[in-house]
Amino acid sequence: MICKLNFGSGFQGCLDYITGKYDQDKHTKILAHSSGIPDMDNKTVAQIFDVYAKKGGHDIGKPVGHFAYSFHPDEAARISDDFMMKIVREHMEMLGIRNTEWIFGRHYDTNHEHGHLMFSMVDRDGNVISDSMINERNKRICKYLTKKYGLMMSSDKDKVNRDKLRGKEKLKYQFYDKVMKCKLMSSTWQEFDKALKAEGMKLRFHYNNVTGKLMGVAFTDGKVSFSGNKLDPELKLDSLIKEFGDLKQIAHESVHDWYEDYQMRLRYINDWNGFRNLMKAHPEWKDIFPDKEIPSFKYLSIPNLLDRYVEEDQEYFSLEHTPSEDGHSGFIGLELLCAVLLQPYQPQLSMGGGGGGNNKGWRDLDDDEKKKHRFRLNFSRTGGSKPSVNRKR
Repeated sequence: MICKLNFGSGFQGCLDYITGKYDQDKHTKILAHSSGIPDMDNKTVAQIFDVYAKKGGHDIGKPVGHFAYSFHPDEAARISDDFMMKIVREHMEMLGIRNTEWIFGRHYDTNHEHGHLMFSMVDRDGNVISDSMINERNKRICKYLTKKYGLMMSSDKDKVNRDKLRGKEKLKYQFYDKVMKCKLMSSTWQEFDKALKAEGMKLRFHYNNVTGKLMGVAFTDGKVSFSGNKLDPELKLDSLIKEFGDLKQIAHESVHDWYEDYQMRLRYINDWNGFRNLMKAHPEWKDIFPDKEIPSFKYLSIPNLLDRYVEEDQEYFSLEHTPSEDGHSGFIGLELLCAVLLQPYQPQLSMGGGGGGNNKGWRDLDDDEKKKHRFRLNFSRTGGSKPSVNRKR
């Protein structure tokens, strides 16, 4: 669901649009209006709005508030008149649009359910309704209501007639539809990655080999690629991080959980004296990472990281890496990015073993994926500079 806000100066023009006076194809249905608005012609109703807007001697220039509510096409069966009005009323109340005159009409001229609210920015007592930070507040409230009622995020792209598109533009919308569908059905990076694979697509991170930083995200079907930013603002890297979590934070928490679990297992397999000796080699997490913030690591370039693996693992991970022509950057898959982010912890922790889970789903692969290519970093003190990669096939 999206709620777009506009302000205007003329009530009758907005009212004519909402009621479909000059466009019968809209098949408008007035669902509700405030108690001060009678069931009369548009001109008379607009005049009543004008009277209220001038209460208190205000001349605010644009007293007409206009919200357009749009719902995802796949939710048509859910959006009854009563349900739509429930959301509209709650949205108005949360925004502070109360004690004023308003009217709401539902339109039926597109493939997505939508309706329009017109209200007076001056209430019945002659007070101007606050518009302070109203666009930001509207976005937050709309997102809140969307999640509260289990709705799907709609956008202007949902209104585009796909049948009229051609060439690359058509392909772009095909990508958008698939990727957005996968995003909406996912709650973690792993679920997102898996859902994309089921659609014949791959998630790729743009990685800078020089700085060790992520530069963006892209989606590919093996032949054509689109950056997330080109598809939609909701699909750019920053937006996906807000949705699924910061990857460095997830890696840090994952290693923390694994290390704590490792120490717990040491308590059960050693007597107290033996455990104390082991703790000298494996100190408390807080002693290794005294600050609660994520350590500032220098991450390896992809070629340097791959060079640390045995030949079969190099071959496997190379499938997740598409380097740039100059080698300064490249696109990598989620599993290879996982290896990049976990590698700096090896010399810090100097531990043997592997595995470990975390509550954000890091490396939470299903059984088939685990059988094919699950790997575990082996933080071995005696294993030299190369991490040991164990993968069950």
